[in-house]
Amino acid sequence: MKITTLFLSAFILALTVWHTGTYAQTQAGNTPVRSADAYQKSLVRYEAETCIRDLRQLEAVLKDAHPCLYCFVDSLTLHRAFAVAITDLEKKQGVADTGKVTENEFLGTVRRLIALVQDGHLYAESNESLVNYVAERGRFFPLSLAIESGAAFISADYSASLDSSASGSELLAVNGVKTADILAKMLPMLTADADLEKAKWRQLENVFTFDILYWSLYEPTDTFQITYRTADGLERSEYIKGVTGSTINLANADAGASRRLVIDKANATAYLDINTFYSAESKRENATYEKFLADAFRQLKKERIENLVIDLRDNPGGLVHNAYKLFSYVSPVNVESRVMVKSSKFLKEQKKSSFIEFLLKKISRQSYAARLSKAPFGSLVEVSSKQHFLRKNSTKFTGKTYVLANGATFSAASMFVKLCKDYGAGVITGEENAACQSVSFGDLVDFRMPSTAVKVYLSTSIVNREDDLEKRSVQPDISLVRNVREDAKGKDSVLAQLLTIVNKSTPANSVARHGK
Repeated sequence: MKITTLFLSAFILALTVWHTGTYAQTQAGNTPVRSADAYQKSLVRYEAETCIRDLRQLEAVLKDAHPCLYCFVDSLTLHRAFAVAITDLEKKQGVADTGKVTENEFLGTVRRLIALVQDGHLYAESNESLVNYVAERGRFFPLSLAIESGAAFISADYSASLDSSASGSELLAVNGVKTADILAKMLPMLTADADLEKAKWRQLENVFTFDILYWSLYEPTDTFQITYRTADGLERSEYIKGVTGSTINLANADAGASRRLVIDKANATAYLDINTFYSAESKRENATYEKFLADAFRQLKKERIENLVIDLRDNPGGLVHNAYKLFSYVSPVNVESRVMVKSSKFLKEQKKSSFIEFLLKKISRQSYAARLSKAPFGSLVEVSSKQHFLRKNSTKFTGKTYVLANGATFSAASMFVKLCKDYGAGVITGEENAACQSVSFGDLVDFRMPSTAVKVYLSTSIVNREDDLEKRSVQPDISLVRNVREDAKGKDSVLAQLLTIVNKSTPANSVARHGK
């Protein structure tokens, strides 16, 4: 399962330009910028030798617990990267003024290292400096962005500083730094299966993700000077106000699980929108999800629906069982779920069992934990399940299924896409998803570094296809490119395109997505 909201930080660069000149002062005059002062006050610092110990421990835990550490990176490359990072830290030992390492510097180092593994589930977080910064009332960059082919477009302005003409405009620079250069510094901080670039672009569209990375990379200011290009080709430069952490949290608020079915009787088409496959590990929550599916597919039968659009855009995944349950309704055959979990010293020592408890209840009648404890370290234990099979095949959907995915369709959601592709159960539409076609990781267990308390989430399971080891995601059968300028106005250009293809004459706004 991929955690929906990633708590990201990154390496801080010593850019002296941010300590002098226009950006170190408010637009109004010579008053020092509150955010810059808050930033300096907020930073937590570690001894270099403390960070070295934790990096060595991290490398050892990765080797022990990760189910396929060298799927996409060779062992020598990864080990050398750790060695270089440790050497850099050793140079700081015993140096009076520079021997300390900020929390963001160390976290940035960790994030760059684990990104080399190319496992989108593997990520790190550390929030003490961030919490301090918010407490000091520091400000954040106020725009959310839509990113296409490396270009960033203004999606929303949470400061309400810009007029409507800026919506959908291409953002060219922030505080004198080209947007392309800003994004280039962020990408190495992000993890993605097989290092898929599209998945990283979609991560940066999350306002929280982008803002925390920006805050970590560049010393923040109370106001930001931006340069952007409008739809008519005009370039503008304006100052916009930074926003508080509470504003960013509200903008990024997780509305929880959303599931809905919309039926267009005139065109015999249905739209099924599922924004996550995660649910609380309780019988009640899973019963609610399964009842929704049962009711929805009974209604499809009753209304004699011929075309079904399943929208999994921005679905970060969740429980594999929930993805397979949905697949059982559209697949012509029943498919058993299988996952391989690595037996490791680290996993055996874990006191919390989270995902293991769920697997024991839902997937395996035999004691999964007992099997893991008996398996030699380094071996893979297979867990399989048929519990998602439908009791009555009469509820299966027999019309044409279209699966709508994007670069943020991940984990269990991307598994569903792969299944539809492999078994011919649906036409894949939209854009490539966020997971590698050949390998899927999952079942996270957190490892807290003993000295710095930086937390790293580790994958412990793998689903792989031995006949396909290419580093690519599932490619759509029908490619759909969004119109970012139209979407910034509240439309859904991709869904409109797909419904036109499916129905030939469906009005573009007949179905609204997530209220956007």
